[in-house]
Amino acid sequence: MANQNLSAAHLSHDLNNIITRILNSLEALKKKVANYDEVAPIINGIENSAFMAAEIMEDIQAESKGKPPRKKKIDVNKLIEDLVSTVSLSQKNKIKFNLKLQSDLYPVEGRYSDFYRILLNLIVNAVEAIGNRGTVTIATSNIGMTDRAGSSDLFDTQPFVQIKISDNGTGIDPEIIPFIFDENFSTKSKVKNRGFGLSIVKRLVDNYEGTIKVSSEKGKGSEFLLAFPSSGRSKVKISEKEKHILLVEDEDILLELLTELLESYGYKITAAPDGKGMFKKYDPVNPPDLLIIDQKLPDIDGVECVRKLRTMNKTIPVILASGSQTDYSMEPGVNEIVNKTIHKPYNFEEILSIVKELIG
Repeated sequence: MANQNLSAAHLSHDLNNIITRILNSLEALKKKVANYDEVAPIINGIENSAFMAAEIMEDIQAESKGKPPRKKKIDVNKLIEDLVSTVSLSQKNKIKFNLKLQSDLYPVEGRYSDFYRILLNLIVNAVEAIGNRGTVTIATSNIGMTDRAGSSDLFDTQPFVQIKISDNGTGIDPEIIPFIFDENFSTKSKVKNRGFGLSIVKRLVDNYEGTIKVSSEKGKGSEFLLAFPSSGRSKVKISEKEKHILLVEDEDILLELLTELLESYGYKITAAPDGKGMFKKYDPVNPPDLLIIDQKLPDIDGVECVRKLRTMNKTIPVILASGSQTDYSMEPGVNEIVNKTIHKPYNFEEILSIVKELIG
């Protein structure tokens, strides 16, 4: 059994590295493709599939260890844009999508597949309510706790993310609105019912301590108003000085991708494939502003590298990347030497947001 668990751990680590390479390759591809709008639905489809595959791996590992699946920060705006791009492809410009997305929207914390299901179902429902031609409007905003849908007696102690999805379709009969979230309730035919069901949407929203409310007028359209607790706004340091990052990663392709992507945002990168290479390239006279290091290196464990580095530099921010399901932030002493832990598979936006939070 121990050998089986070890094999499963190695398999999970390797697959997480592969998915991380896929996600970051797609990010690099977006920057290189001239006609991006034409291929965006295809790229988004691959990206969404990679996220789903990652969560399946996490589910298997979490279940084997008797732990709940790990939650991640989710960019709701990007998910909406990706879904709209995919749905638009099948509509052949019959449906107009009007996006009003707040640029500094807070992230939410959860499972990508859950928010994918919630938003896809509501967008598909809105499209089908319109029929041949019409407009679907999707708006996002940051709100206070007391402003969220269906809430009136809660203290304003946590920011929320609000999502409005409205259409100018046929609307919903007033007498059936109280029942639309009931299980097995549907006004669609069996052939047309492609959504996941509003009862499942409601259950997922409740699981995240969110709220959902619907308003509709027959013949004029419907609006679904959702609110979810946010994970808060990251405090980003702003600096005009070029920042230097020491990047340590044994996966050659991923090392090259991350170097290219971080350099495209103005960071100076020194790359190393292992622990020995890291210490060869570390300059104590002109130390880097940040260390990003993989936990599983071929020669020296990443955590041990950080421990050794701390004897030379006690203040450099450190991001530890892990391809396993082990939560190294819970290991004794790790929180004292590591500022942030990021779990593979991750996309570039996830690590970029942490980099900006730590060094600007």
